[in-house]
Amino acid sequence: MKDAWSRWVVAHPVWVLLVCTGLCLAMAAGMSHFHNNNDPRIFFTEENPDFKRFVSLEDSFTANEMVLFVVHPKNDRVFEPQALAAIEALTDDAWTLPHSTRVDSLTNFQHTEVEGDDLFVAPLVENALSMSADEIDQARDIALNEPALVGRLVSDKGHVAGVVATVTMSEGNTEAPEITAAAREMARAYAEQYPDIDFMVTGTVVFSQASAEATEQSMATTLPLAFVVMLLCLWLILRSFMFVAVTVVVIAFSIASAMGIAMWLGIEFSPIVGMAPAMILTLAVADSVHILASYRHERLLGIAKTPALMESLRINLQPIWLTSLTTAIGFAILNFSESQPFRALGNVVLIGVLLAFVFSVLLLPALVMLLPHRIEPGRQRDYAPWMSALAAHLNRHYKRWLAGMSVVVVLLTASVGLNRTNDVFNEYFDETFEVRRVNDFAMAEMTGMHRIDYAVPSGESGGTMEPAYLQHLDALMTWLEQQDEVVYATSYTNVIKRLNRDLHGGDPAYYRIPDSRELISQYTLLYELSLPQGLGLEDQLDIDKRQARAIVVLKNIGSKPVLDFNDRVEQWMQDNWPATMQTRGTGMDILFGRVTMRNIESMLGGALIALVSVSVLLILALRSVRYGLLSLIPNLLPAAMAFGLWGLINGEIGLAVSVVACMTLGIVVDDTVHFLSKYVRAKRELGLNTEKAVDYAFRTVGVALVATSVVLVANFAIIGTSHFYPNASMGLLSAITIAMALFVDFFFFVPLLIALDRARRSSQPGKAVIT
Repeated sequence: MKDAWSRWVVAHPVWVLLVCTGLCLAMAAGMSHFHNNNDPRIFFTEENPDFKRFVSLEDSFTANEMVLFVVHPKNDRVFEPQALAAIEALTDDAWTLPHSTRVDSLTNFQHTEVEGDDLFVAPLVENALSMSADEIDQARDIALNEPALVGRLVSDKGHVAGVVATVTMSEGNTEAPEITAAAREMARAYAEQYPDIDFMVTGTVVFSQASAEATEQSMATTLPLAFVVMLLCLWLILRSFMFVAVTVVVIAFSIASAMGIAMWLGIEFSPIVGMAPAMILTLAVADSVHILASYRHERLLGIAKTPALMESLRINLQPIWLTSLTTAIGFAILNFSESQPFRALGNVVLIGVLLAFVFSVLLLPALVMLLPHRIEPGRQRDYAPWMSALAAHLNRHYKRWLAGMSVVVVLLTASVGLNRTNDVFNEYFDETFEVRRVNDFAMAEMTGMHRIDYAVPSGESGGTMEPAYLQHLDALMTWLEQQDEVVYATSYTNVIKRLNRDLHGGDPAYYRIPDSRELISQYTLLYELSLPQGLGLEDQLDIDKRQARAIVVLKNIGSKPVLDFNDRVEQWMQDNWPATMQTRGTGMDILFGRVTMRNIESMLGGALIALVSVSVLLILALRSVRYGLLSLIPNLLPAAMAFGLWGLINGEIGLAVSVVACMTLGIVVDDTVHFLSKYVRAKRELGLNTEKAVDYAFRTVGVALVATSVVLVANFAIIGTSHFYPNASMGLLSAITIAMALFVDFFFFVPLLIALDRARRSSQPGKAVIT
């Protein structure tokens, strides 16, 4: 059956080419439905309890999407007429940003004063250029002693200020480019108008747009360079422009078809799904190189084109199919992930690796038959003797390699525990990105990095006016301000305490929560009626005053410490608050920290199931329980050793790094399946002993394994130079894993096979061990 199929493909290359081209065009047509979604909310399902909490908070209060203008006078003095005038003007202009709903700054902070029985609420700074020195000094004293300002809108030294524009965006953050462009243009115009002041732009909206820009930059520069390097390596190893061209066609057909089908199925493109082409490429390259390397080897032995190609298909079809099937199983497991982008990634790669198999065993042979090429025995370099020399070396020194590699394996796998989960969005961008430089400056000089929000319930409508409720909330604020990680913490208690003090003649003794609910309600009503439109209390209290919002901003401490800090806060609440006030923290840092952990678990689970599947399939295909179980060793060790080495050189695992075990699964399994299938074939079909079977396997598949590994290591190493950390970390760890896979197969698994087979042979004298 297999021979009849390969004869038909080789005999009808034109028909095969036409059919494959037609299918590819039909599938790739789905790219017309391409839709890019950079909204971080796509990582969370509607059933996710953390995400439900986050959405509920945004529905109850103002949203968290914002643009932050960082204002830094070059003389480090914000409280001077010109600097204050610039902030005042920028505050007014920020209202004109697209989709802007609220603007907060040092100058429009609603300061309260009392004259007699009248409460006056007015901006802290008005007409800055006409203010006297004493008035500016007074504004400075008020600002630097106001908890609602310091660490959020002004630095504690008074040398940096911020203007925050809150905006609304629809699902997908499609407004981010428009808002970011307007904000950058506004900052540029102000920098020209005020040359002695630096105006910088950051914020969640700008980061969302920067993520899209980083992906585009990578697609335009890093990935093409990596592809060129890969092609160069292919040519250096295969020594044929035709072979390189054929491989590129298979890669292109596989990726285009898979992405087209994905778009037909309604899968949205996102930065995570953007990793799919690199994953599909690994299998497409591996499949193609195996067939071409075997074909080249047969031709160098003097065999004609047609029988050489048929023999290559015969010996490679089963291992290529096994590799593709098990890789597809591994990625299918990602459908158990709770993050839609990872489910989409799994489905796209599943489709892609199966298509890569189809195109490599149909389209590739057809192109080889149709395209002119010359392979001349004796005149073109054959790498098989090099592989035979390596096999002879391992046969002689297998004990040394086994002992030495065992030490390396133990040391590296033991280092896996050095890794820690950390996924800080700011650090996705290196210092070549303006948004990273601005954010680093803002964190160092004015505010923090991580934000956690708490929607604190009172148990009844209007319950936030209860003195006991506000006293409990104020106790939390006091405790938070005492924590080393906290840069800024605020809630409505700050407003009430300030009103109570001001309405008692500014007496500091009254900077506390009043004992009367009626008095608190009167203060609140009086304050709300005095506030200008757009600067109400909706960012602190919900509409029926059933719950209040508490906000805490932390230093850049990493995603896992943020989760630990939130656990401490929630434990404090359980220990100090009544049951009616119990709540949980939310925010993007909390959401991503938890979803990263869950996705790492699902990724590793998927990889493990796939590796067990390949062992089961190998048991059936090779008809050997022994070799099937042994295959687990070279399939499991590369990822474990790579993550161990990662723990020594980096140690941080985020969403991008968590996919590497699955992404490199195909090539890890590929190395094992191809070597083991050739080794078993040599023993069964050719009746060779262990030493000669090792030599046969190296001569027939060694070159292909080296070629595939070198090509893919070079490809991913170039990606590792990206300025976008998810791509860089993914590329570097993938290169390490692929290199480890080849190293483990050649210098640990092969010596292990030799040692075990020799041990069996010595225990069964007079019998040939060919199982």
